[in-house]
Amino acid sequence: MFTVLLVGEDELLQQTRAAVLRTIGADIICSSPDSALVVQEDQNCDLVVLCHSLREPLSASLAETIRSRWPSTRILQVTSSRIWEAAEAVPAVDAISTAEPERLIMRAVELLGRRPPRGIQPPDRTSGRLSA
Repeated sequence: MFTVLLVGEDELLQQTRAAVLRTIGADIICSSPDSALVVQEDQNCDLVVLCHSLREPLSASLAETIRSRWPSTRILQVTSSRIWEAAEAVPAVDAISTAEPERLIMRAVELLGRRPPRGIQPPDRTSGRLSA
């Protein structure tokens, strides 16, 4: 079983995102930015998801710290805009995704090396959307 750490400042958004990511069969832990490193130290999560609610400097700093301390932990940055889909946006981040549930699931599955849950299909190359 994989463990995913969700880091953000909006508790309702974290709970919603946790429900979405539970569909891949992972254990989900929600954390504020202040306690994220302590949680990671205790749990050594497989994937850390940084919410778009975090200010960019804080998100980048967390990603860099996690990458240096736990190099095998994958890091997914969630953004509110497709503008940040460029791979070079944050060097310490493994992938960037918009907050769309299907896209978030596919990116998490990709980073964890798992198969997508039934009913979730890879993005349609023509529309850029995922089909269910």
